[in-house]
Amino acid sequence: MAKEEHLAMLQQGVKAWNDWRAKASEWPDLSGASLAEMNLTKADLFRANLNKADLSHANLAGCNLSGANLSEANLTQANLSKADLSEANLSESYLAKTNLTSANLSEANLTKAYLIESYLSEANLSEANLFRANLYESDLFRANLTGANLFKCNLTETNLIEAYLTGACLYKANLADADLTGSKLEGAFFENPSLLKTEA
Repeated sequence: MAKEEHLAMLQQGVKAWNDWRAKASEWPDLSGASLAEMNLTKADLFRANLNKADLSHANLAGCNLSGANLSEANLTQANLSKADLSEANLSESYLAKTNLTSANLSEANLTKAYLIESYLSEANLSEANLFRANLYESDLFRANLTGANLFKCNLTETNLIEAYLTGACLYKANLADADLTGSKLEGAFFENPSLLKTEA
């Protein structure tokens, strides 16, 4: 459970929160917190514990979430554009499309992020940096990965059916048993394109 004093500080707004973070000696514990629809633009959430937090519809654009624990978090329709999620744990998190909108991770930094078994169906990951990210068994059905950097990314057993990979870099990505049936691959860069499963 979230620490009440941490949650109360965050509810005072991003400026007050960032000022507190600059002086605090402990990592924030916001696990299980209800943060839906909050405007957290550019908040310093470095190494924050957001396990099972509800961040649906939250604005996390430009946030520092490097090293944060977002496992099993609800990020439905959250805005994570240009957020720093390097080395963050997003395993079993939910970023899939609901109604008409999906999570926005465009231009986000997901370097070495842990995304095992995450739900990213129809999420916007255009121009995102997923260098060495682990997406083992994740659901990226119809996800927008246009221009994304997936260099050395682990996509083993990942669902990439009908995903948009136009112009994406998948050089040295692990695509073992990944399903790219119906995916858009124009201009995508692969090491061994002949090994891809792209047809039903």
